[in-house]
Amino acid sequence: MAKQKDGRYRAKITVGRDADGNPIVKYVSGRTKKELEAAKEELKKRYVGGVEVQRDVTFGEYAKEWYDIYKKPNISYSSQKTYESIFNGHILPELGERRMQAITANDLQTILNKKQGLGLSTIGIIKSIIANVFVKAYAQGVIDRNPSAGLTRPAAKEKNKRRALTDAETKAVLKVADEHPNGIILKMLYYTGMRLGEACGLQWRDVDFKTRTISVRRDVDFKTGCIGDVKTKYSIRDIPIPPQLYEAIYPLRGLNNAFVLPARDGGPWRETPLRNAWIGLMKSVYVEDDSIESRETEEGRASILTAHYFRHNYATVLYYAGVDVLTAQRYLGHANAQTTIDIYTHLNEEKAHKDADKLRNYFK
Repeated sequence: MAKQKDGRYRAKITVGRDADGNPIVKYVSGRTKKELEAAKEELKKRYVGGVEVQRDVTFGEYAKEWYDIYKKPNISYSSQKTYESIFNGHILPELGERRMQAITANDLQTILNKKQGLGLSTIGIIKSIIANVFVKAYAQGVIDRNPSAGLTRPAAKEKNKRRALTDAETKAVLKVADEHPNGIILKMLYYTGMRLGEACGLQWRDVDFKTRTISVRRDVDFKTGCIGDVKTKYSIRDIPIPPQLYEAIYPLRGLNNAFVLPARDGGPWRETPLRNAWIGLMKSVYVEDDSIESRETEEGRASILTAHYFRHNYATVLYYAGVDVLTAQRYLGHANAQTTIDIYTHLNEEKAHKDADKLRNYFK
């Protein structure tokens, strides 16, 4: 610190180092020592690692930069689409034009509370994006404090209870699977428990008829028709092919299609055609037995079954077949073993109730 001829105080500050390791020096001045110290502190805040930080930035601008640099390169294509959809639909409309420095903890909690009623996973991703953006912004000196610290997640909507197919649904599904032009989709889901995108991304090179296994390696983005990586590294797996599925797909090999479940044009399924095909299948399932649980669609009454019912049904089959939890986790492609354990625990409780009923009925 030195006093200049004009009476002002001047100081030299090292704010970082360049690529060659040389110090990056800046100068500040003030009319008094106190003013000089304030100027030095302000200068330090403006630079992180020798780079001047843009502090007058909107949440939308900074969050996009954070996503492109720190998040997008580290997640699968399908996860990218999920994050982008949630960001554009639930976060950007609320925070996009707001200045990062002006956003408070109350603002963020109020926005998060408004999302109450969405699914648990969606709320979790919203909270994660907001928190990670502000943590990084604080670390880079873009903001003076992190308003996302202490955010609490609101209650999510209660999920429909997962269940396996009923006996009536199973009978109807397998009959439709044998007779409907798109029935092979049902067979693939029923006998493998694959996610719908995984099943539709399956190619003949992924099927080993000698070892009777399916290798899950790809996923379909139904909006774009693009083939990408599966959901997580845990989704990469090999699934045994039961005899019923083997007999169904073996005659189809060698056709001029790369995909095991091709759309009408021979390529991967897209969103609208697949939706229509699924409704057609579920209408046929309902026609087979109109006592099963159903819903009204634009095309008429149809079974309520979705692809996820088939996954839960497959998990149920694994449980009753005596497959251990870790093997079941691998076949289902669950990233977290707890997900599989929860399903097995629920099924075990169901079985215990049924066994208790049998015992009570025995003594009647």
